[in-house]
Amino acid sequence: MKAIVWQPANVYPSAKLGSGVSVGMFTEIGAFVEVGDDTRIGAHCFIPEGVTIGKRCFIGPMVCMTNDRFPPSDISQWEKTIVEDGASIGAGSTIICGITIGKNSLIGCGSVVTKTVPPDEIWAGVPAVKLRNKT
Repeated sequence: MKAIVWQPANVYPSAKLGSGVSVGMFTEIGAFVEVGDDTRIGAHCFIPEGVTIGKRCFIGPMVCMTNDRFPPSDISQWEKTIVEDGASIGAGSTIICGITIGKNSLIGCGSVVTKTVPPDEIWAGVPAVKLRNKT
């Protein structure tokens, strides 16, 4: 199944969207971003160059990811962000660059994630902190 991109949206030609991906309206997916199969990205999201999102992830509406801690900086200073398979990021969250959101983890709505989140954990808040394990 092809990816579905709801218009208007801006997906750079070099971005790679897997099978079954859904991208919401008014979302921007930057150059060289990779999105795994069966991932859902909500409306009004910003996903810049340097982000990799795994399979079966959920990115809620109005999620903002970054690649530059102190903009504007040279591309050589940008940092990568990884969202591993099965992770969910709640609406309105901000993901600071240079971190990993672990496999099957859950980020609560409105969170600001500044540290790597291990697999199978639930984090929320500003800044986001661990609330508990998923199991």
